[in-house]
Formats: sequence, C-alpha cells, structure tokens
Amino acid sequence: MVVKFPRGVSFLETVLYIALLAIILPAMVVFLLQIEIEHVTFDARTRMEQTAALSFSELQTTLTAAKAITTSTSTLGVNPSVLRFQDASGTTITIDCPSVSVTLPGGTQSVRRLRIQTGNSPAVYLTDSDIDVSNWQVTAVNNSKGLLTGLRFNVSLIMLGVTQGVYRGANFTSDTTISLSPHTIAN
Repeated sequence: MVVKFPRGVSFLETVLYIALLAIILPAMVVFLLQIEIEHVTFDARTRMEQTAALSFSELQTTLTAAKAITTSTSTLGVNPSVLRFQDASGTTITIDCPSVSVTLPGGTQSVRRLRIQTGNSPAVYLTDSDIDVSNWQVTAVNNSKGLLTGLRFNVSLIMLGVTQGVYRGANFTSDTTISLSPHTIAN
C-alpha cells in the first residue's frame, strides 16, 4: 500500500501569490483611502447643512414673531451684516457675525461665527467653532409700496480643519428669504 502525501506549495506558486498580492494590495489601499476621504467630506458638508438648517430655523422662529425690525441700527446689505429687531415682548435681539479666536488642532485661528443675543443675556453662537462663516449678508426685501415684507439671508460656511485638507475643500452656501408677518414694522 502506497501512502500519498499531499503535495506542498512550490516556489513558483509562492512567487506568483506574492506578485498577485503586490498588484492587488496597493489598489485596495488606494480604494479604501478614497472611500474614507469621501466619507469625511460628506460628514463635513452634512454638519454644515445641519448647522445652517438649525440657524435658519431659529431665525424663522424669532423673525416671524418680531414686532419691529430696527433698520436704523442694523447694517443690511453688507458682509457681515448685523440685524437688530424687537420680539413680541419688546426685547431687542441682535444677530451678528463677529470674528473670534478659536484654538484648533495645529494652532489658533480667527473664525467668524454667527451669534444671537437676546436683550442683556449672554450671546449664543449658532455655528460651531470649526465652521467659518465667510459670508453673512442680510438684505431687506420690500414690496412695490416700499414696505418691508421680508429679509433675504445669504450665508456661506467653510469647514475648518488645519490638519485635514479635505475639510478645507468642504463649503456650503445658501440664499434664503424669510417673510415677515404683516404686523412687523421697520423703524
């Protein structure tokens, strides 16, 4: 009775397997890195869209209940704009976009952040510290009789990432008009 032992892997087969791995592995690594970069970009854009949506939701809520838009002390039509108005109780609300110093990985950077201040209460930032508001322009919308009927908001956001070049390529721009209630006056 002859016992047959299983045949092993020859030297030629080993060289072929290593050559196949040398060809396939770099392509797989590049493919997986590209997927990760696209994921990071998508995440950055999603964060900016959510930030803009929450900011506009807050603006919509406060502006539709506004009693008066203070056009005399607001700076409309410039970048960055300052919007001052009074809510239903007569409290002054200010929405502006100051430059603040923010510490990010890799160093300190000057960032323009959107904020809202109600009366003498401390200001609340509407945008994250790693999102730069590169454009914040509020423009008055008047009807044919010259009466203020709405406010147009043009905003551009840029995600900051000192250590990640992908974030620097992520940006978001929106142009939105919010209609004012008929009882809202301009003063």
